[in-house]
Amino acid sequence: MMEYITVLAGIVYFLAALYGYSIEQNIKQIFYIISSLAFLIIALALAAVGLDALSLPVTIYLGTIYPTFLALAILYKLENDEYWKYFLYYVIFALILIAIGKSVYTPLATVIQIITHSIAGLIIVFLPLIKTLVNKEWDIKYLTFTIGGIVIGIGGLALATIVANAPMLPFDLVVQLLHPLLFISAFLIAIGVFITVEKQA
Repeated sequence: MMEYITVLAGIVYFLAALYGYSIEQNIKQIFYIISSLAFLIIALALAAVGLDALSLPVTIYLGTIYPTFLALAILYKLENDEYWKYFLYYVIFALILIAIGKSVYTPLATVIQIITHSIAGLIIVFLPLIKTLVNKEWDIKYLTFTIGGIVIGIGGLALATIVANAPMLPFDLVVQLLHPLLFISAFLIAIGVFITVEKQA
């Protein structure tokens, strides 16, 4: 039953991204759409086949796309210069390295995924926090992304420990936490996407 709330959150996130694009129609909203689609596909796979979805070949890519494209959207919102482009180049390069690692040397894929998740997590969690509390350039509502990003990190850790067969927490506890964490993260991000859409005057 819990897996279906994750699907619900994925649908809400995807619809929020579509709504944002219908209003703003810029690349930031496209990044949100890509991120939400990646999450929704993972959620549907988990609902359909359970934890076996984590061993599907496509899961490592979708699991990387979800946070990185969310981070890209946040970078795009923050700066009008080249920062988001540099990170996009890195994400593409990282996905290529992950593909090579999966084919030739599995530890390479794992290391690249961890590094990429860490960078995306830092952007998602700390950038809105810094801009809001230090520079006071963003509205307080952007902290929704920070909270959602923290939950993404916890959920990502839970997923990683399952995939690595080296859980830092008891396996049953990780399984129990997985879907609530995924639901909360996607729902918070969906709220953030919805309330930060800049409606045209």
